[in-house]
Amino acid sequence: ALATLVGFEPVLPLPRAAEDWVTARAALRRLRGTAGATPDSADSSSGGLPAVPGASPAGPCTVRVEDLTVRYRPGAAPALDGVGLVLRPGRRIAVVGPSGSGKSTLLGALAGLVTAERGGVVLTGADGRALRAGAGPEGEAVRRVMTGLVTEPYVFHASLRDNLALARPDADDEEVAEALAVAGLTEWAGRTGWDTVLREDGGSVSGGQLQRVALARAVLRDPAVLLLDEPTEALDPETADGVTARLLARPAGDRTTVWVTHRLSGLAAADEIVVLEEGRVTQHGT
Repeated sequence: ALATLVGFEPVLPLPRAAEDWVTARAALRRLRGTAGATPDSADSSSGGLPAVPGASPAGPCTVRVEDLTVRYRPGAAPALDGVGLVLRPGRRIAVVGPSGSGKSTLLGALAGLVTAERGGVVLTGADGRALRAGAGPEGEAVRRVMTGLVTEPYVFHASLRDNLALARPDADDEEVAEALAVAGLTEWAGRTGWDTVLREDGGSVSGGQLQRVALARAVLRDPAVLLLDEPTEALDPETADGVTARLLARPAGDRTTVWVTHRLSGLAAADEIVVLEEGRVTQHGT
């Protein structure tokens, strides 16, 4: 019996390794695209990240999803099948649908984390600059203005304040407090203190708190196009409804918010709702 149990130990990490390889491969493509860049200065508006060749579009941004088709392996059914959308500035768009319908894949494509088989995502700024999401310097420029909570939440072995400052090092205490309030962390942060050290394995916080720390970081960054993938997934219904209400109550201005969720509660305040089924847009309206 013990020999049988031990025999499976070496192969147990392989499924997770295969999943991580998909994300790592996309990150490697982006790193290769920017490896030759030697910027002279940092762009303070992008959270202190080095500037890359090709400035990001300025002002309000319009996102066009053009005949987007994504297939994770040859011969498999497409995760997204010819999706076409226009996401205009100042709109709050909720993306809903059953599990496996392609919601997270759509958000990954918007963030440039997923490679399209056909079609793509084009970001156009008020200055008329049009850039395509994807790998390389052009994709990096897009990610400066179209980003948010799009991957598994992660915290670093640093204080809560420092974990949030990764998004915007120049943010003042009032802006940090506002981001914590939107994520529903004001009481917890006040009790534990902003200088409480969070362990990088997430062991010092619950799953719901970890999710909301990542959400507060995305809110503090406040990009032109804010992407949120299941920001209330690990929360109880009452807390999730509160976070949803606060997010949708924020003044939109020129910010576009794309929100992937499986919960319909509270989405009446959204400007648009996109329904995905089997990789296709089947409904689009209010």
